[in-house]
This record gives sequence, C-alpha cells and structure tokens, in this order.
Amino acid sequence: MNQRLERITMLAGVFVLLGSLQFGASLGGATVALPVALLLGVAATWIWLHFELPIGAVWVPPLVCAAAVLLSGALVELSFRRDFAEWFAFIPAALGSGVTVAVLQRAKARCGLCHRSLASQDVVFTCPRCTMTVCDETCWSFEHRRCQLCMQQRVPLLPPEENWWLRVAGPRFRHDRCQICHSTAEQVDLRSCPNCRRPQCRDCWDFNNGECSRCGAALPDLPASLTTTVPQLVTNGSIRPI
Repeated sequence: MNQRLERITMLAGVFVLLGSLQFGASLGGATVALPVALLLGVAATWIWLHFELPIGAVWVPPLVCAAAVLLSGALVELSFRRDFAEWFAFIPAALGSGVTVAVLQRAKARCGLCHRSLASQDVVFTCPRCTMTVCDETCWSFEHRRCQLCMQQRVPLLPPEENWWLRVAGPRFRHDRCQICHSTAEQVDLRSCPNCRRPQCRDCWDFNNGECSRCGAALPDLPASLTTTVPQLVTNGSIRPI
C-alpha cells in the first residue's frame, strides 16, 4: 500500500474511533467529557506510538486527538444541549497526547550520531573506536567497520605503546616503504605483517583495523571492541545483538 494512503487511512480510523468514544462520553456532561478526553488522548497516543503506526511528525497525534474531541463535542452541543465547558474538552485531549508523545519519544533509543529515533527492528552498530551506538543507514561505514565520524576524524584504535607493537608486529623497519601510503621508513613507523612480512605504517595498520592490505592477515591481540563488533537490533527501546 502507498505510504501516504496508509497514513491517511490510519489517521481517519483513529479520528473516527476517538470521535465516537468522546461523543458517547459527552452525553454524560462536562464532568465526564473532560476527564475522558484526557484519557483518550493518552491512550490513543500510547497505542499509536507503541505499535509504531505512521506518525509523520510529533505534533500529529495531539492535533488528531484535539480535532476529534472538538468535533464530537460540537456535534453533542449542537444536537442535544448546550454546555459551555464541553467546548474545552479538546484541551486535555491535546495535553494528554502531547505529554505522552514527549515521554515515549524521550524513552526511545536514538542514534548517537544523527540523533534520529530508532524504531523496532532497526539495525545498529556500536563503534569500536568511540563506543557510540549508530544507525546503519547513514552513520555506519560497513567497509571500514566504524562510525562515519570516526572515519572522518581518523580516530585511532590500536594501542600506541611500543611494547604492544613489538609483541604483535616486531621491531620497526628502518628501510622500505608502507605498501598503502608509500611513506618511507624515515617518515613513518613501519611494522611488518606477521604473515607476508610486507610493511605497513602504524597509521595504515590502524586505519585498516589491524589487517594487512595485501594478504588480509590480522595482527594478533587486537582490541576486543574491534573483534566483537556485530550488528544489533532495537527491540522495545532496548538494543541486543542479532
């Protein structure tokens, strides 16, 4: 079904349901109509957002609730009797709906980079470099296994300590060039691949997540945050591995 048609159909259904319930409540007078309007605004909005029906914008649920309550109140006033207080039933409906939207939206998981709300069944990743949880749509780089911000800023991941590099890649090369950036040994710190012995500079080792660009072998003892990077699923506001 066309997304726009689906949204219009859903809005019409919610509008009719709210209007019908409020119409019945309005027959009991303002003492019934006002609290029922508040409860309907809260309940309808909670169901709307909990089941992730098309929303369009955060102001849509309060507007629909207020309009449905106002219309039903007007029909009762014009058809049966006049009760000035019932004309204001749309205010608690809108307030209840608006507060519910604010609370539920605040509780939803968000992408750490673009800050958009993450719906259920969205796939997210925890960046091994900055530990932010980001969406897979625009903020995660599958090729480089990091968030877009860390890729742009070239945030380092591998330990800077000389003892670690000696243990995993051996001593520094005094000659040769990096097989990726072609910088000389006088310009950069070259370390050899433990498998094919081709040299890469420490920056290129880091940018390639500790993997050799020639043979694909990985350095031993890589940080756990890199070796355990897996896609995760957003379910009911919580994030769990797939």
